[in-house]
Amino acid sequence: MNRAALRTAIPFTAATTLLLAAANAGAAAADDEPVPADGAHLVLNGGRTVGPDGEIEFSFVGDKSHAKAPQASSSCPEVNDPPTYKVKGTPYFLPDLRKPQSTWLLPRQTVSWTVTGSHTFTWDIGAGYEAEASIIVEKAKVKVDTKISNSWTWTGTQTVTDTNTTAKGYRAVLGQVGWKLTAVKTWIAAPCNVRTKTIVVKAPRKGDMSIGRQNS
Repeated sequence: MNRAALRTAIPFTAATTLLLAAANAGAAAADDEPVPADGAHLVLNGGRTVGPDGEIEFSFVGDKSHAKAPQASSSCPEVNDPPTYKVKGTPYFLPDLRKPQSTWLLPRQTVSWTVTGSHTFTWDIGAGYEAEASIIVEKAKVKVDTKISNSWTWTGTQTVTDTNTTAKGYRAVLGQVGWKLTAVKTWIAAPCNVRTKTIVVKAPRKGDMSIGRQNS
């Protein structure tokens, strides 16, 4: 594969982009996963906001490997190019697993909890992806949201409230709104093949406790 054809085959650019677009994040979640309440909005870098159904996108180039691929030749020097990552992110509700609290709400019912003490949230990543997940979170911190991290502990006293304004019942769940980052890594493998890998990171962010909504 020549260089021109190879560039055409890779569906990304090296330039970093940050896009805000409407998307239905709630519909993409599994039925048994709580989602952010309708009033949840995250403030991004630069003051932009994204709601619970919003989506962000950004891209970045990874570090170049210091070891050259032995199969690389003048016909495919891209084998030694650094990988690129295209990331999509949506607000994601992380339930408080260490101090779980939930209740079923029928339409027009309200729940109010006074939360105290320390509540810790940590990221959820695939096995063996720790190094790349760390890079993805650090890039997201710079490009999207300075409050994102791999671990966050909220400490204090706070009252959280949710009223069911929908026509159906749901379970109100105590937790915190973070991010779900889905990154597609693309690189060139010997002899000259385009390879991709998907890495999903569910990461907390510095912020208050809140209530999510679960179908079951």
